[in-house]
Amino acid sequence: MRILSAFVALIALFGAVTPAQAAAMPQCGDTLRQSVTLTADLECPGTAGLIVGANGVTINLNGHKLSGSPAISMTDVDGTMIRNGTVAAINIVADNATNTRFVDATVGNMNGTYLWNGTTSVTFVRSRIDAWRLFCGARCHLLNSTFTMNQIYADHLLIRGDQGTMNGINHIGAIEADIVNTKLNPFSVGGSQRLTIRDSELDGFELIATGRIELLRNTFSGGNWVGVHRPVNGVIRGNRFEKMRSAGLFVDPKETLSGPLVIERNTFAENVGDGLRIDVPIPLDITVRKNTSENNGQHGMWATAGAVTDGGGNVSTNDALGCFTIVCA
Repeated sequence: MRILSAFVALIALFGAVTPAQAAAMPQCGDTLRQSVTLTADLECPGTAGLIVGANGVTINLNGHKLSGSPAISMTDVDGTMIRNGTVAAINIVADNATNTRFVDATVGNMNGTYLWNGTTSVTFVRSRIDAWRLFCGARCHLLNSTFTMNQIYADHLLIRGDQGTMNGINHIGAIEADIVNTKLNPFSVGGSQRLTIRDSELDGFELIATGRIELLRNTFSGGNWVGVHRPVNGVIRGNRFEKMRSAGLFVDPKETLSGPLVIERNTFAENVGDGLRIDVPIPLDITVRKNTSENNGQHGMWATAGAVTDGGGNVSTNDALGCFTIVCA
């Protein structure tokens, strides 16, 4: 009884104990220093949406839409997460905003140009991204996401998985780029120091790469060609180049390679022109071995005389003109 009486006295003195109230719905232009959850759309025409002012802030869109000019501003902050909703804007400010994450979000606008600067690093997870130009800064990861863009660029770029959807894009550029297990319809893909594409499906395109290149176990189909027009080194292995409007794989760097290039165990099939065409004005360090060509409209495999090392094991089946300077069984 004494304990109960004491408890009743405390209630009378301090009031009933209730759970802490959730943070209020933010308003246009608010600077966030703690995580928030939207309870309705927050549309801020002509003014800033939300400004992230502390590390580790989560903006839970809670199924709602956030817009503004910019919709979100993140400067000199770390660990911002935006999740579960739509960020509809032609501008998002991200300067030195490290470890930013968009999760289960729809982001951007096809009229938008997003210039994220400095040490900014961003990861998109299970998200949809639309942009005219997206410059991601130091690092950009697109994981199990879909996108339509004219251009994307980052110092270090990773595109991995895409929920089985063919993504539309014109140019992918980076210092180091990795494209893994995804579907792309690009015009050109580049990595100035390193470009890796593996286990993916792509239309034909031009490789703008001048360092190490690795094309591993991909299917390239339906474009003009896969064109390697810069001096590179590396390996092109286990790919299928099919149904191109010209050659399947067209290698024509005009400068000496910085290291060896090996083209092996690929299939060149049903291309309008040559399956493999290596057209170089000077001998380069290129080895061609254990490839298969079939049903190509011109040569199965063609190379400038003396330009490549024939590693043997190449096979031509039902190509209109067989092979030239490369020995094919």
